[in-house]
Amino acid sequence: MPGAPMKTLSLTDDWDLTLDSTGNLVVLNDRAAMLQDVCSAARTWLGEVIYDTGQGIPYDTDILRSDVDLSFYASEIEDAAMSVPGVAAATCHLANPTRERQLTGVILVTFTDGSTDHAKF
Repeated sequence: MPGAPMKTLSLTDDWDLTLDSTGNLVVLNDRAAMLQDVCSAARTWLGEVIYDTGQGIPYDTDILRSDVDLSFYASEIEDAAMSVPGVAAATCHLANPTRERQLTGVILVTFTDGSTDHAKF
């Protein structure tokens, strides 16, 4: 992929920072970084990013309403995934929200080099 390699801090399944055996922060590169950034984009609430309040998913205004169709969720998440540099296409498949109103799913990602992978969130 053209340009400098992507890097991001590695996060655990609980979305906390990851440390290596010596206590240093773990950094992800290239494809792993892009996949985690896709998950981050899917988990970001609209207005949460202070430097760009237009980023994010409208969870509080639209998605947490009980009458919203799952296709709306998927479309918003696909748009957010497409904002990640290096992502050429994204398709989101969602599980039904839990009783606790948690939303999970899988995002199928096509990178600009034509390769594919998936990210769970």
